Amino acid sequence: MTFPGGAAAFHGLPGAVRAAFWLIAAGTLFLLMMALSRLVTDELHVLLVVFWRAAFGLVAMAPWLARRGRAALATRKLRYHALRTALSYAGLLCTFYAVTMLPIADITAITFIRPVVATLLAIAILGEKSRTRRWIAIAVGIVGATIIIRPGFQELNPGVFLVFGLVLVGATHAILARYIVRYDSPDAVAMYMVLFLLAFSAGPAVAVWQWPNLDQLPYLVAIGFFGTFSQRCLARAFHAADASVVVSFDYLRLPIAAAIGFLFFAEIPDIWVWAGGGVICVSSILLARGESAAERAGGGSAR
Repeated sequence: MTFPGGAAAFHGLPGAVRAAFWLIAAGTLFLLMMALSRLVTDELHVLLVVFWRAAFGLVAMAPWLARRGRAALATRKLRYHALRTALSYAGLLCTFYAVTMLPIADITAITFIRPVVATLLAIAILGEKSRTRRWIAIAVGIVGATIIIRPGFQELNPGVFLVFGLVLVGATHAILARYIVRYDSPDAVAMYMVLFLLAFSAGPAVAVWQWPNLDQLPYLVAIGFFGTFSQRCLARAFHAADASVVVSFDYLRLPIAAAIGFLFFAEIPDIWVWAGGGVICVSSILLARGESAAERAGGGSAR
């Protein structure tokens, strides 16, 4: 069924609305990929799951490449695509290992601290100004993460360190994504992602190789498709609106994560996850809006 004018009507919506739609879609698909990965990593090595995510992701992108042709892959940012995918590979390893150790909602809530980590990196590495509002947002974000983890009040799960690794990788990954979509289409970005991911993951997968059985195969296909379409949606979100707007909608992943965790694994997040996630969300939103206001006041420079 088609809806004449539907695409035009959608593109006529405000950028913030389109960004919210694409971000919710990206988050839902990524969380579904996480849930399915937990179902297969009991029997298949994580390195194999990442390889099949890339292989079936390439299958998912094949129709787009067939329609657009090789010309659609023309880019002057190949090294940035490679670097972004290398970070994504590390992030997937952290994700697929962490999801076997922690509830999905807990992982999602902790990852909300990513904008705070990105700000710390900008101050430490890029020498950006350490404004008071930045340090306040950083402090609030750390408080939120501490509420979720509660060190000293419960045994520290090793999966928390993997999630922090994911956050560190994701902060850099997001910066590269925002840069690349200025030059290449969202679909081309996703295509380069699966191509490089397939190349990076093939060698490690061979070292632990085993063929999936017929019961595992549908899960691996879904992981590949969900992961790839999640990247396509995320690239569209960054293309539709400023990063500060996109970050403001990121908190919507928490209730989705809670629902998926409950449906797949009967996980029920405790009150500390919601409280800590809420604190981190407030920190991230205030930081994003403050940086956006500073950039407008400074004529395009937020430094």
